[in-house]
Order: sequence, then structure tokens, then C-alpha cells
Amino acid sequence: MTAEIPALGGHRPPLQKMQNCAMRVFFFLLMTVATLTAEKPFDFASTPGKLPKNVVPEEYAIRIVPEIAKKTFTGSETIKLNARETTNQLVLNAADIKITKATIDGKTIPASAMKLDDKEETLTIASELAAGNHELQLEFTGKINQRGIGLYYAPYQEHGTGAKKTMLGTQFEATDARRMFPCWDEPSFRARFQLTAVVPENFVAVSNMPI
Repeated sequence: MTAEIPALGGHRPPLQKMQNCAMRVFFFLLMTVATLTAEKPFDFASTPGKLPKNVVPEEYAIRIVPEIAKKTFTGSETIKLNARETTNQLVLNAADIKITKATIDGKTIPASAMKLDDKEETLTIASELAAGNHELQLEFTGKINQRGIGLYYAPYQEHGTGAKKTMLGTQFEATDARRMFPCWDEPSFRARFQLTAVVPENFVAVSNMPI
């Protein structure tokens, strides 16, 4: 913001001096507040969360097939992982989901080696992993709910025709992505996602990100 103040006899009137001084103080305060509230750079180690950070997802490829009449869905996913150190288990988030098949690096994981904790909303898979890259594949089923979380359905009336129809939607914030597919559902675990939705021919699939 700039302003011209006319000079009188080679100097500024006292009131104008006070205004300019006040503007400088106000500008300084704005700069100070901006400095104090600046967001710190992302740091994986210090970002809080419940999941262990010894295994990190790098990329997801997810396929979801809704059974609209039954209000259920089936899904599968491939997750590229990086084990930062040798470990004997994976811990990720899952809620209201049943795991039907799991493999790590092509090796089948028996049902006895998997534990779903409904209270903690976690899936623990017992498996020896060396440090380095790995691939986790999961197949699962879940319910399409009417609570507006995860994958949900909502009836609506079509504008113009008045026809009654059903819409499917997703709500993942803040911790409900785990209701549609098992994942590391915490902000520190950043990864790339590829999502495939198999829908009836008369449905239109809309996303808030480009293909």
C-alpha cells in the first residue's frame, strides 16, 4: 500500500508523521505474526500418530466393485511398501472390512497370521520382512453404509423427472478411508493412489482429481 503525502515547507505535519509511524508499526506487527504462524516443513519422524513407522506405503492401486442392491462391495489392492528396517509384522488401518486373501511378495498369508482389532481399527499381519521394498496384495469385502462415512449410499430424487435414485459417495476425512480399503490412514503416511471403480453402465463416476 502506498500513499502520497504533500510536503509543507520541506517537512511533514506532525499528524502525518504519526500516521506513517503507525503504519510502520502495523506493518511490522503483520510481519511478526506471519513469521510466528508460518507452517513448519513436513517431518515424517515428528508427525504424531498411532501406527508404527517402520514400514511406509509408497503407492496404492485399488479396485472397488460395489454391489448396490446388496449394499456391499468387494475390493482388491496392491500396495508398494518400503520397510525401513527388518520387521516381523505390518500394522495398518482397517475398519468394518473383512480380509478374504492376503499375499506379501507373492507369498500367501494364512488367516491365522492376520488380526483385525475393531477397537483400534487396525489390521496386523505377522510376516518377516527384510529392510527394502515389498508388495502387499489384499482382497476384502465391506458394507456400503448410510452413515456418510467410508463408502456410503444416499437416496435422492432426480431433478425434473422426480425419479427416485440411489447415489454412492465416499467420505474419508478424517479417519474413514480405512472403511473402504485397508491403508495407512494417518497424515504422515503420504503415498500415490490409483483408484478403479467398477460401476453399472447407467452410473456416472465423478472424482475430485484428474484421471
